[in-house]
Amino acid sequence: MTGASDSRRRGRAGLLVQFVAQWVYLPVWAAASLALAVVVALASAGLNPPKSWFNPARGLLSWSRLKAEWSHDPEVWRAYADDKLTSRLRKAENNQALYTSHPAEGEQREVSVILPVRFFRGVGAERAVSTAQSLGWSAEVLPAERGQWHPGAVRAFRNAEPEASADHA
Repeated sequence: MTGASDSRRRGRAGLLVQFVAQWVYLPVWAAASLALAVVVALASAGLNPPKSWFNPARGLLSWSRLKAEWSHDPEVWRAYADDKLTSRLRKAENNQALYTSHPAEGEQREVSVILPVRFFRGVGAERAVSTAQSLGWSAEVLPAERGQWHPGAVRAFRNAEPEASADHA
């Protein structure tokens, strides 16, 4: 695959180290997330970190992802990416209240979901965009600069259905 992704494929040694080490750092990450949750709950300064900071499972390397990354086979990656992307978009469709924005007065409410690079690393952001579009979503690749919340990820979005808006009225 040439030029299909700005995200580099990772080496097998690094994948193996991550897969084994995750069983050590998962408890540490969970404890740190719990400590951070306590700090946030007690803080009156308005500290509001993203919910993803409290999700130690997001850094786990699942067996299916290990197989996709290990194979370096675009077909294996394509199947993995299609499954993950479709699943994330269906979840947003089925739970629009969780993914619906709260726009300023007069602006259209939209459902928006981030598709992280880990879902499509081996097939490129173009595949994530086309998968989202095939399911009726608009999509854009986020900047891949360091310091961004989701460097290189894809943001899929569409207008919220009226039922989702009525829930918040």
